[in-house]
Amino acid sequence: METNLQGRLKNLTLPKKSGLIPLFEAVVNSIHAIEDRFPKPEDVSNKGRIDIYIHREVETPSLDLTPGRKPERAIDGFDIVDNGIGFTQTNWDSFNRLDFTYKTDKGCRGIGRLTWLKAFSSVNIVSQFNEGNNKYRRKFSFSKDREVDGGEAEYVPLEEQVGSKLELRGFHKGYASAVEKTGEAIAARLLEHTLWYFVRTSGVPRIFVHDEQLEHEIELNDLFDKHMHAESSHEEVEIKGVKFDITHVKFRLRQDRKHVLSYCAGQRLVLEEALDIPGLTSSVSDHSGAFRYAGYIVSEYLDRRVLAERTGFNIEDDVDDLFSDTEISKHDIRDAVQPLVKKFLGDALERNIRAGKDRLDQYISTVAPQYIPIVKWFEEEEMFVDPGTSDAQLDRTLHTKKYIVEQSLLEEGSKLLHPSLSENYDSYSRRIAEYMEKVQSVKQSDLAAYVTHRRVVLDILTSALNARSDGSYEVESVLHSLIMPMGATSEDIESLRGSNLWLLNERLAFHQHYLGSDKALTSVPITGSTSAKEPDLVAFNIYDDVYDNPHVFSDTTGATQATLTIVEVKRPMREGYKSGEQYDPIEQALGYLRRIREGGVMSKSGRPIPKANELPGYIYVVADLTSSLRKRCEYASLHEAPDGLSYFGWNGNPNIKAYIEVIDFTGLLNAAQQRNAAFFEHLGLPSNRL
Repeated sequence: METNLQGRLKNLTLPKKSGLIPLFEAVVNSIHAIEDRFPKPEDVSNKGRIDIYIHREVETPSLDLTPGRKPERAIDGFDIVDNGIGFTQTNWDSFNRLDFTYKTDKGCRGIGRLTWLKAFSSVNIVSQFNEGNNKYRRKFSFSKDREVDGGEAEYVPLEEQVGSKLELRGFHKGYASAVEKTGEAIAARLLEHTLWYFVRTSGVPRIFVHDEQLEHEIELNDLFDKHMHAESSHEEVEIKGVKFDITHVKFRLRQDRKHVLSYCAGQRLVLEEALDIPGLTSSVSDHSGAFRYAGYIVSEYLDRRVLAERTGFNIEDDVDDLFSDTEISKHDIRDAVQPLVKKFLGDALERNIRAGKDRLDQYISTVAPQYIPIVKWFEEEEMFVDPGTSDAQLDRTLHTKKYIVEQSLLEEGSKLLHPSLSENYDSYSRRIAEYMEKVQSVKQSDLAAYVTHRRVVLDILTSALNARSDGSYEVESVLHSLIMPMGATSEDIESLRGSNLWLLNERLAFHQHYLGSDKALTSVPITGSTSAKEPDLVAFNIYDDVYDNPHVFSDTTGATQATLTIVEVKRPMREGYKSGEQYDPIEQALGYLRRIREGGVMSKSGRPIPKANELPGYIYVVADLTSSLRKRCEYASLHEAPDGLSYFGWNGNPNIKAYIEVIDFTGLLNAAQQRNAAFFEHLGLPSNRL
């Protein structure tokens, strides 16, 4: 049966980000060749040598690099030179068969060399080897079109060095652009991939990386000694009667590397998966600094179950109960090795767990007290976070956990509505009590979140009112958006959650039947106005049952009344106010009120409101009380408040009928802080003052 090379290549998958896999495979092949030549581990380490040469293109494309450093030329290929056993007749016969079984004990499946042709346009090999008492050389090329070209054994003098040189050229752009570019980064990735060979007991050859853009070569052994823990630890564990070995390593080379369990087969790294253990985070460290953990797992079981492409294993993540006593799953392996990992990490893990809990407690108690009522419903392992987590990440994490609690409430509530007939009264009563306690906690959390939101808004507003370094102040749009997002309406914002009208008056925090921010009056559907004027904010408290159904009028205390509210926000410390609607914010707001009334306000059902021109108006002008604005307040016959931070008054003119309040920003903040001070103090959020 013949095998088609091009067909095999077409079916072989090599992701772009894995473009260095061909290099890694070549280096591993060289390690095996050296092991075949030097059977003793000490000879592998002392006599074996592999040199990797990075070849770059002549032109110099622009690549993103550290400022001040020369741009890296694009990589064209690699040379891998070793002093291994070479292409003996046995090795040559194996190379010429796509699927062979010669080196299955080393995890070889004949796939590695196919990756060369996926990422490179040409592959050339020259090798010297001993055969009997003579020495020979083979030179050949390997391509998808001509497959193996050449390779006849040629006699050479005995003084020729034994070993092989592999040339990979024409690095395809898609792969070259997706992988590491510098010699240092490539050496680091190579060490990561071959790390198992450095921590095992069978020895590893000396491996060097050469790059013409580096001042000196990089030896992976030095890189290993510099960035690895002083010693590794080997342990054995039995899973359902099958022996597994795990080697623990602390890796310090790349701080962005994840903590992993590494599954090996035939002395090769096959698969890595992230390790999720409480306390094992990016900030974990020991006396030597931060590290990343890797646990290398080997077993004859893994050797038998590895896929041909060495990209994974024929092992289920979990198994059904029918086979749970005999079949080993990845879940079984994880459960078996995790206690060993925790024991190996010891104090470093415990310190990080304590630091994470302290970080969470500090954040909840000082920044996000809204989560205090619900943390008792979190599982113990959920109370741990990475000590280095930012406030924003913590809030997202806690919000997600709160959502999970809320979802569990829905499920529990549904079950309570359909109790089991076998459940006794006492048990059912306890479940109801626990359910109601959890409901109460969630509601308390929601209230605390709302109060915390108010505190944040006040702090932002305080900051926005301060002068910049150049003496200028924030523009009106910034302050405007804090009160109500510009260009928005109550149709755009669910329950007005995007507004902070409580800053002006608590009654404005309740739902308005229509509220528009920075919208032309002609675009406000219920004003009936054709004016293109744009008030900062206009709100309507109009109730259909009042005007469309007059019979519901009642003398009952607290009956709802329809109102019109207009808000104008001006830039801090603005001067130059004078007579005229264009220059006087009071006249400007009254002009908006007049145009709305003249347009004939409509109810939500689209019916005109009787006597719309008599609707009470509320005018709020938010601006610093500069000398020119104080004069405008006096001309409008407004009264100054005792604290001097606002003016107020009722204009009873039949054509106006409006309550007017001009509020200084300091007065706005002070009043809002005073109204909320008791809530802030109860939650441990002292209010900032100007």
